[in-house]
Amino acid sequence: MKLNKLWWLIPILLLAAFLRFYKLGQVPSGFVNDEAAFGYNAYSILKTGRDEFGQFLPVIFHSFGEGKLPGYIYLTIPSVLIFGLNEFAVRLPSALFGTLTVWLIYELVKKTGKDITWALLSALVLATLPWHIHFSRAAFEANVALFFVTLGTYLWFSKKQRLSLAAFIAAIFTYNAARLFVPLWFIFLVFKQRKIYPLVGLLLISGILFILPQSSQRLSNISIFHPQSGVAQRLEQKYAETRNLPLFLTRALHNKPVEYGLDFIRRYSSHFSPDFLFFSGDPIRPRYRVPDTGQLMYFELPLLLIGLYALAKKRLWWLGVWLLLAPMPAALTFETPSAIRGLLMIVPLSLIVALGASWILEKGKKLWPLLALIFIFNLGYYLDAYFIHAPVHQPYEWQGGYKQLVQTVNQLMPNYQKAEITDSRGTAYIYFLFYNAYDPKVWQQQSQTALTDPDKFGFTSINYLDNLYFVGEKCPAKIPQQGVLYVCTQENNPQLGFTQIGKAINFDDSEPAFVLFEASSALPATLPAPGQ
Repeated sequence: MKLNKLWWLIPILLLAAFLRFYKLGQVPSGFVNDEAAFGYNAYSILKTGRDEFGQFLPVIFHSFGEGKLPGYIYLTIPSVLIFGLNEFAVRLPSALFGTLTVWLIYELVKKTGKDITWALLSALVLATLPWHIHFSRAAFEANVALFFVTLGTYLWFSKKQRLSLAAFIAAIFTYNAARLFVPLWFIFLVFKQRKIYPLVGLLLISGILFILPQSSQRLSNISIFHPQSGVAQRLEQKYAETRNLPLFLTRALHNKPVEYGLDFIRRYSSHFSPDFLFFSGDPIRPRYRVPDTGQLMYFELPLLLIGLYALAKKRLWWLGVWLLLAPMPAALTFETPSAIRGLLMIVPLSLIVALGASWILEKGKKLWPLLALIFIFNLGYYLDAYFIHAPVHQPYEWQGGYKQLVQTVNQLMPNYQKAEITDSRGTAYIYFLFYNAYDPKVWQQQSQTALTDPDKFGFTSINYLDNLYFVGEKCPAKIPQQGVLYVCTQENNPQLGFTQIGKAINFDDSEPAFVLFEASSALPATLPAPGQ
């Protein structure tokens, strides 16, 4: 019987691989700037041993000034070597590690629960989980970090503490949220088994990573303690509204520990909202959700509730602790609930849902045909939403159009002395480096002089690449100059003195992404004044 059950793992893994690799280079149809940065920096290290700014095998990458962690970039080097510098190669590590996580979750449950049925159902739930499929199909560091956290946990329960420590360290060097979650999770595991020495090593490495200047800057820019979170403004408003109260009472009720504590609790609890988990998904970033679906499938809601009951009955407290710790990194930021920073919730949620399904299989076998039909319908509904509808819903979120833009500019530039290209959609330069496989040695020589000053959030961009100049405005076409190619968004296009070149470059929803202009051969009698 156990052998027959084990054979079910093969089709589950094949299904997981299919859902993650099918049209991987084409869907999502856009290609965000972080993906392009991962790919080009991997390509640069492959060719020169240095990143785009000439740093030798860096631990922190300065791309966009945000302090990218090194894990995903170094893991991308083999796929770029084999498949070249393209979208598929950059997304391959995420899809591969996503598929491996499905196998790993089976092994984890088999090791801890000694239950093949629960293990197989856990693998099936994760293989078909919308949240995990979504983040396995693009170059998301969080997805690879999830694999390493799961691997570290499996190795720990397998009594392989040194290998477990190595896996947890790999997670810390892959994604920022893991830098907080892993030490907390490891503390629980260590004290559960009273193993102190591995904890000291992990905490030391975590501390070093936190104090790296570029790394700590990224954390401070997105935390609830940043002015953009609005907590300080709310506190000032409450001070103004309580002018008639005694001072001691005002200070007791309205102070930083209280306000920041309440803000953290609100943001933390938002990750357990049914609307977030089952119905609407991430409300902040359209890129992290699929239209009309949640992070989990609808039918998994009752299974989750049953699974929580079974978890308490079987006293699987480690699973509950993982679930409770997972949203903490996200709750310390001002964009919540966050599907990407809360991604570590996926494993415990999958196990709990599978535990509920296993309970139904044991207690109510007659319900399984109906449950299977609902599962198939719900999965089909999600795949239709992902592959058919998502590409035309807010496609600008995936920064589409850049590949065609680079190709078009390459064709036109022999006719122009220079190009002024809008940078309002963010870091356009990286696409010209990526899609042209620009020689890293040549780029490293000009990258430092072309670097902009950090903005108020600490991010940087590039002013120029050879004769391509990147302008922060939506349309740099202000005063027509002969011999200049202008690239604008669909907004604020010039009216006088300019001629559009060809058709607009469109998003998947047929809305224009970029419009190209040149100075008209016959200029109007009155030109717009500078700045108009």
